[in-house]
Formats: sequence, C-alpha cells, structure tokens
Amino acid sequence: EDTQQQIIRETFHLVSKRDENVCNFLEGGLLIGGSDNKLIYRHYATLYFVFCVDSSESELGILDLIQVSLTSAFFCSLQVFVETLDKCFENVCELDLIFHVDKV
Repeated sequence: EDTQQQIIRETFHLVSKRDENVCNFLEGGLLIGGSDNKLIYRHYATLYFVFCVDSSESELGILDLIQVSLTSAFFCSLQVFVETLDKCFENVCELDLIFHVDKV
C-alpha cells in the first residue's frame, strides 16, 4: 500500500478518535516519525486541519496559525468559508469538495 495513504489513514485515526475537550497536540505515530514529530490540529465542522511538525517548531505558534483569529481577515474568512460549506452541503466532508468542485 502506498506510504502516503498509510500516513493519511494513521493521522486520521489518531486525530478523529480524540475527544473535543483534549488539547490539539499529540505525538506522531510510527509512520509519521515517532515521538520527535507532533501532530497539531484543529477541527472545524467535519474538516480537520492538521500540521505535522518536528520538535523545533512551536506548538502554540502552529496552533495560532490554524486557529481562527478575529484580527486576521484570512482566518476569519476561512472560518466563514468552512461554515458556509457546512451549511451548503449539510455536514461537509472531503468528498463534497472533491466531487462538487463546481459548487465550492
């Protein structure tokens, strides 16, 4: 099986099983580089925005990059975009984006 698909599957498995009330950082799995790498993610609607970083990166800095900031028009637009997609597709998922590009 393709290594990239295995990494995507492992990342989804690690991130999607976590409770909403836990922190958004976790150690990478075996395919992702082990304990030296971390997954930093944010969950909006049914979409996950995930970064895999090594120990030299700031976890909070990456989370700030992902999180919606009221002072940043880009991230505010991203939140509005995702919320609009969620309303348009009624619980948007990746397949909606792939198969309905014309509506996006």
